[in-house]
Amino acid sequence: MGYFTDLMIIGLSVGMVYALIALGISLIYSGLDIVHFAHGEVYMLGAFIGLMFFEFFQLPFLAALLLSVVVTGLVGMAIERVFYRRLTRAGGGYTVAGMGMIVAGFGMSVVLQNIAYLFWGPKALPFNARFGRPLELGDISLPMSYVWIVAAALTLMFVLNLVLKKTMIGLAMRAVAFNKDIAYLSGVNVPLMISLTFGVGCALGAAAGVLISPINYVQVQMGTGVLIKAFAAAVVGGFGSLPGAVLGGLLVGLVESFGAGYVSGTYKDVYGFVLLVLVLLVRPAGFLGVLAKVKA
Repeated sequence: MGYFTDLMIIGLSVGMVYALIALGISLIYSGLDIVHFAHGEVYMLGAFIGLMFFEFFQLPFLAALLLSVVVTGLVGMAIERVFYRRLTRAGGGYTVAGMGMIVAGFGMSVVLQNIAYLFWGPKALPFNARFGRPLELGDISLPMSYVWIVAAALTLMFVLNLVLKKTMIGLAMRAVAFNKDIAYLSGVNVPLMISLTFGVGCALGAAAGVLISPINYVQVQMGTGVLIKAFAAAVVGGFGSLPGAVLGGLLVGLVESFGAGYVSGTYKDVYGFVLLVLVLLVRPAGFLGVLAKVKA
């Protein structure tokens, strides 16, 4: 029972990280019709920015996390405004030029990796945050690093849901996601909402990077593997569905943890994709996704 509980705690914690990244990917896709292939590098960049605030400026972990979220979100808005928007068509104004956007996403990932190499070098850097003694719940001992991951991720998800459902900015973002032309005719500042949506998606990726860093090292290549798992989580939950991204992230994290614990740790990175294949065979749109009918 103790071993099972440990695996569940690890799976839920890692799953929360996957969920945050998948949530950012799904938010950008649902709002902008962009599949952002550089999101792993945004996750990496957020981790380095958080490490800089924590180590260089000697700020508390929570302050470093929040500042990383804000700074990376602003960087994401700048990236969308300066680079990606130039690939959108004029006229209706924001329909993505598909293949060009895909190539731009891969190109942006290379650019961000090289910027990280330039500033922080190729070595893996430790994020020496200390969270205190484990939390004791009966016979269960919870490392505080895992508690931080779950608590911070749930808080960010709650705040995002609150903003999208209860504020005028959230209403405007949802209007742009539903139909950009109608939103424009209704007086919504569509370009600003597009930049804001992209920035919020990047901020979620940065939060995931900072939260996992005290458990893993911070390094330039850290976003490559996690991006693939986050995409798997987004597809399992239903690509473009925000609740689906959270569900998919948790499922991938739990399957990965239990597979490594009870089958073999050698194939730890495979179990999530086995889940992906099984889900697509049974429900091609994912658990909370909907297949769109396209007429020729």
